[in-house]
Amino acid sequence: MALYIARDVACNFSGDVTIGANGDLKLADSYESHKAAVNFLIRTDKGEYKADRRVGCDLGTFIGQEHDEAMHIAMEHSILDNITRFVISRSDVQAHVMPLSYDQAGVFLVVGGTYVDSDGNTLDLEPEVLVYAFPYAEGEPRLVGVQQ
Repeated sequence: MALYIARDVACNFSGDVTIGANGDLKLADSYESHKAAVNFLIRTDKGEYKADRRVGCDLGTFIGQEHDEAMHIAMEHSILDNITRFVISRSDVQAHVMPLSYDQAGVFLVVGGTYVDSDGNTLDLEPEVLVYAFPYAEGEPRLVGVQQ
């Protein structure tokens, strides 16, 4: 397991910056920062993020393909290759894709690890499951079972 210390500006699920009670930009702790980065990668295809065109899990390339086991395995590999390249160690993330309906897949990410809180204390968190329905309704993923 890796120790994650990076902190970023807090943002909501849609990627909008969060303002703190004092009117300043709010900082997220390292766990929330990493979760936001995973969320960004899942929702981004390569080339869409102008600052680094390598960033993104390319799930949009799977839209319109037949939902079969081979496609789900390819989605899992694309997710893991990109998340472990840019955000989280391979030992701290798992990806599982399975059919939800004839035209929709469920993307289940298990994210764990050791994080540093805003006071500098280490937090060994229980792995959390982030669940997405893909393709996204109206271009936006739904995150199920996780407070946003």
